Amino acid sequence: AKTRPEDRLDIPFTKLPSGVSYREYREGTLINRATGTPTPVIQPGSKVAVEMTIRCKSFATANDPGGVKYFTTRDDTDFNEIAWTVGSGDLPPGLEEGMMGMHKDAIRRIELPSEMVFAARKDGQLPLPKDTNKDGKRRYESLFKTDATLLFEVLVTRIK
Repeated sequence: AKTRPEDRLDIPFTKLPSGVSYREYREGTLINRATGTPTPVIQPGSKVAVEMTIRCKSFATANDPGGVKYFTTRDDTDFNEIAWTVGSGDLPPGLEEGMMGMHKDAIRRIELPSEMVFAARKDGQLPLPKDTNKDGKRRYESLFKTDATLLFEVLVTRIK
């Protein structure tokens, strides 16, 4: 995704009652230019595809102030995306909660608190790095010895 001037604005995170917080970096496509109709938004039951980077917030560095990456769809999937049905239990419910209302081409950074991350790990809902991603695997394992808060950087590529 190309960087746009509005991507650099310092907008505060929106905190949800569950403890999930998110920041919208880009609204995405709101109106279908060809038909003039509103585009679909993510809601329970939506079939979605996203490009995603997951960062371990407690492992922030000067080069990675949001935390070092343990997973990216570019490095850890075959098609540079993850696709699933919202509400299926495949990914953490807190992540899906933070994605509600997103449009195609929208970008959000969604922060899941440590206790949600531990629950998602127990339920097998966290994307895992490929075996060839040694750094990602090491970071993933280290994550659960400390504050496991994760930042999910999500770009919506499809909604049905």
